Amino acid sequence: MNSPASVLQIVAHPDDDLYFMNPATFHGLKAGARTTTVYLTAGDALGKNPRPWQTEPVAEDREAYGKARQNGIKAAYAAMALGDRTAAWKPATLSTVAGTVAEAYSLADAPWVTLIFLNIRQHGTPEGPARSLHVLWRNEVESVPTLVPSGGLVHEAYGYTRTGLVQTIVQIMDLVRPTLIRTMDPDPDRLVHDDKFPQRHDYGDLSDHCDHTAAALFSVLALDHYQGPAQNGTYTVESYRGYYNERWPHNLGPQAVSLKEFFLNVYGAADGYDCGDPAGSGDYSVGLNSRGTGWVQSTAPRHPVGAPWLLADRRGRLAAFAVVDRQCAVWLEAQPGSDQWRGPFFLGGGPLAPGLAVGLTPDGRWQIFAERLSHLAADDGHVREIVLLEQAEPDGAFSGWITLGNPSAGDPRRDRHLGTPVATRDGRGRLHLFVRNAGQGLHSRIQETDGTWGEWTDLRGYDLQEGLAALTTLNGRVEVFGASREGVFHWAQGSLDEPLTRAPRFRLAPSAGPVAAVLQPSGKVMTVYRQPDTGRLLMAEEDAPGGRWAQPASSIGGRGGFGAVGLAAGPTPESGTLVACRSDLGGVAYRFLPGDQPWRELSVAPLGGTFAGAPAAAFDALGRATIAVIGADGRLAVARQAAPGSAEFGTWTMVG
Repeated sequence: MNSPASVLQIVAHPDDDLYFMNPATFHGLKAGARTTTVYLTAGDALGKNPRPWQTEPVAEDREAYGKARQNGIKAAYAAMALGDRTAAWKPATLSTVAGTVAEAYSLADAPWVTLIFLNIRQHGTPEGPARSLHVLWRNEVESVPTLVPSGGLVHEAYGYTRTGLVQTIVQIMDLVRPTLIRTMDPDPDRLVHDDKFPQRHDYGDLSDHCDHTAAALFSVLALDHYQGPAQNGTYTVESYRGYYNERWPHNLGPQAVSLKEFFLNVYGAADGYDCGDPAGSGDYSVGLNSRGTGWVQSTAPRHPVGAPWLLADRRGRLAAFAVVDRQCAVWLEAQPGSDQWRGPFFLGGGPLAPGLAVGLTPDGRWQIFAERLSHLAADDGHVREIVLLEQAEPDGAFSGWITLGNPSAGDPRRDRHLGTPVATRDGRGRLHLFVRNAGQGLHSRIQETDGTWGEWTDLRGYDLQEGLAALTTLNGRVEVFGASREGVFHWAQGSLDEPLTRAPRFRLAPSAGPVAAVLQPSGKVMTVYRQPDTGRLLMAEEDAPGGRWAQPASSIGGRGGFGAVGLAAGPTPESGTLVACRSDLGGVAYRFLPGDQPWRELSVAPLGGTFAGAPAAAFDALGRATIAVIGADGRLAVARQAAPGSAEFGTWTMVG
């Protein structure tokens, strides 16, 4: 283990990490990043775990099923970290501040890999509450019991109160000192369940398991008490979608899906492997059946960080903006085109969700927009809102954060389902702010040139995925792109005096995630996004500035991966347009458009083997293409083109 990265994953059940966070988990393990995964429940479900070869009915045995799932997930981690599912584990117990005892296992030959099992009963006892995490979060019970897995390290049952569980998660954070924290989705989409989208595994009208949601909310609550890594280090937080994956275009290519499936098959002992424990060698229902749910085919961050976050200020210095320590931070080049950076400088605003929208006012002041997780509630009364921070004067201090509210404000059942903001400024200097709303359509709010804000306006749309793109064309008109299940939607102004409307006949092929868009030096708008199921990217552009989109989106290849795409147009047509995104290997794949250059890759092994969010792309004051990421170690990393026109990039410069 050479990286300062420390990754902490907090999930509800053994296998949530394999289904919903991989391949990111594997990439960190492969690079030797310290990795700790906490399983809040025992995953005992109905307590039945029939072997594939059994035909007779199987009796309920929750204690054995909980132990079998432990055996399976340990085998999967051993395979990911060491390539040997049979690798030995060192057992230990963890006495928690809640007065309970948890089980902990570290790989003997990779001691930086640790699995912690709190073993909360997933469905309580026959006399107790169902959906333990859910009812505990909602304060419907005072405490929930733990399971005693067969042949485990802990031999008596305990109970977790709401406060005790939060304190235990904080205790683990303080022990691990993570630089990257992964959770499940605290705010899953609401869906109408019908013949096309049956209820299946969802809870109520939410698009996820209630245990996943409660695990995420407990984690977010615990983060309020986490002091961060030692030695003034910084950390980032990512949330991953759960059952949402089955209902949207799949974003992983064949190789990535096969990799996830392989480790799920190890977890499920699909090959009949016998570890020697009579409780079972894995979760047999998963083995050879992981694709059937539709979850394994995607890895979907809740906040995809698609808006450009590496931009030039009025002096030509690049500035990077990101959410670290759950607040806004900025790094700045010492001089335009310099390899020296200053920062991070913390601007507060938290607790913020990942993903910022950043831009300059006409007089050169930074404006920063973010989604704030303003209030967590035991009931449905969560509060999420868009907030704004701006400089009082160019190169000056920032004034305080202000709230711009939420299109669904006043409706507690819809308030939490808010998208990451994007923003752009029209030819008259008015700022247009856009968010995906709770109904999966588009809302806008406009700031006039005198600084006043209009009301939220519904621009319609439907079935939008998270992750919008907004830009201003050469004629000063604003355009927005968003991906639905049907294809890419497009909103535009007919003139500067008109509101944006969606072009009803505009259709580009469906996207498996956020759409990136950029204005090229030629004046033509280009879009790039992920093609479903293939691991490739698609590109489309206008026939002429402000003209038709007559040509369909075409493949530009790719190296797989998931998440948003970074896109930046060079200062001249000869510079090309830089495309950068996460790859199947976990690094940053990049190429320049147009042309037939092959895809190349920047390894992120020095940063912890993976990174948070999505890469940013820009060109510096010297005309060099530049890529930035926030590594698993919590630091900004910047790589530059060797020289304008070169296909090669230099090594990473780590900042902070």
